[in-house]
Amino acid sequence: MTALIDFSDPYHPEGPRLRHAFGIPRQTLAAHSLAQVRPVLDAVQAAALQGRWCVGYLRYEAAPTFDAALVVHAPDGPLAWFAVYDEALPWSEDATASATTAQVQWFETCPRPAFDAAMSAIQRAIADGELYQVNFTAQLEGAWQGAPQEGAVQALFAALQRAQPGGYAAYLDTGDAQVLSVSPELFFDWQGDQILARPMKGTAARGATLEDDAAQAAALRASPKERAENVMIVDLLRNDISRIAEPFS
Repeated sequence: MTALIDFSDPYHPEGPRLRHAFGIPRQTLAAHSLAQVRPVLDAVQAAALQGRWCVGYLRYEAAPTFDAALVVHAPDGPLAWFAVYDEALPWSEDATASATTAQVQWFETCPRPAFDAAMSAIQRAIADGELYQVNFTAQLEGAWQGAPQEGAVQALFAALQRAQPGGYAAYLDTGDAQVLSVSPELFFDWQGDQILARPMKGTAARGATLEDDAAQAAALRASPKERAENVMIVDLLRNDISRIAEPFS
C-alpha cells in the first residue's frame, strides 16, 4: 500500500472510524517551487470534485505562497505532494502488521542549553510585544537498530498508532520519503459550505492510573493559563478562517 488513513469522524468522534488503504495512484502531483503550489492544489481540488481520492501533504515552507511576508527555511523536498487514486480499498487488520517492529534509537537535535536560550529569547520577544505566541518545536532524529526487514516502516506506524490511539493517523509513501503521522488534533475539515476546526492546547503528563489521568485533565480545565491559551488559539483559527469565509454564516 502507498497510503493509509485512519481518521476519527470529525462530526461524530465516537462513531466508526474512517479507515482506508490506497494502492497504486493514477497520478502524482508535486510542487517544487512557490509558483507551483497553487496549481497543484487546484489540480487536487479538481480531482476530488471528480470523485477521486487525494492523499498528500503541504509543507509549512509553502506558507509564503499565501502570505509573502512569511519567512521560512529552505525545504528539503517538495512543497506540496499529492497522490490521486480512483478508489479507496478496505484496510485489513494486518495492513500494517506484516513485519516485526524494528527498534529505533532516537537522538535529540536541540540540547538543553540551546533549548534554554531559545526559551529566553521567546520570553523577551513576548515581553517586548513582538509576538504573543510561539509554537516552539524540536526535532528528533532516529536510526534503525539493525537492518529493518520489509514492512518495518508500516509496522512502526502500527506501533505509533497503538501508543497514540484515536485522533487522526496517516501513512504515506511518496517513493522518496515515507510520512508517519499520528495526531490527536484536527487542523480543519471542509465539507460543502462548512469548515470545522478542533484546535488543542495544553499538555499534562500521563498518570499511572485512570484516576490520575482524570485529575490531570481536571487540572488542565481549571487552569487560567491553559484556558487562556486555548481561547487564544481558537481566536487565531477563527481569524484565519474568516479570511476565506463569511463570519456567522
